[in-house]
Amino acid sequence: MKKIKSIDENGLVLFENIKGGAEVGTKQDCLAYGFNYTGSACYIQKNNKPINKKGNVSLDKSNKVRGVNNNVLGKGNYIQAANVIALGNNHKAYFGADNSTLIGRNAFAENYGEVAFSSAVLPNRAKFSFLQFDGTTTNDTATEIYLGGKSGYRFFINENYESGFAIDYTAVAINPSSNDIFTSYGHATYKFTNSTLTEVGHEKSTTIRDSSTNHYDIDFAPISATPDYIECKVTGDTGHTVYWTVDLKVTEVRYA
Repeated sequence: MKKIKSIDENGLVLFENIKGGAEVGTKQDCLAYGFNYTGSACYIQKNNKPINKKGNVSLDKSNKVRGVNNNVLGKGNYIQAANVIALGNNHKAYFGADNSTLIGRNAFAENYGEVAFSSAVLPNRAKFSFLQFDGTTTNDTATEIYLGGKSGYRFFINENYESGFAIDYTAVAINPSSNDIFTSYGHATYKFTNSTLTEVGHEKSTTIRDSSTNHYDIDFAPISATPDYIECKVTGDTGHTVYWTVDLKVTEVRYA
């Protein structure tokens, strides 16, 4: 059983890694203590238990705001995460969706730093969202990068729904030592059906780069886990310290 490294005021549990630092931990690490694993992180609270409401601003009593430092303008919003901005009605920001922004009606945020828009009449049906991955490579090995650069924070799939995902992405990498950059633009399609996450296709439509970045690349993969997630990996080159940002624009439709 991993040791607990810290528990913050929002109930987020971090575990001690082999180097003595902090990491998000796995579902097994979380459940070993009887805590609540959300798919992106471990929380000491159960989903239906209110937590410290420090720093929240809500302009309507119909909003249920359980996280901290949230700002909510509208009605019927349900906020479990922290540092959320919700503009509109009937949004949901679940545990793990810290620093997310929800706009419109019936939007839902489930991943770290997500910006989600919906105008759907039905909740949990459709949204358009932005996700940003950040990371660094120092060799020519494909390396996973994470949402906001936070280790373990991935594009998790809500396995309670049959879902389709259309992804447009932009990747930018810079090698400050050579002052060279790499950019790539593309499209990927995924589906979660019959309890299985599948890549339908991935098209790398345009790549514009300096010549020294010819080995640089980006790819995605469906990962079977608890829950499943779409992995983002980037490849640099030997002897290159490369800084990466990958932005995803995701259109999702789903059905329970």
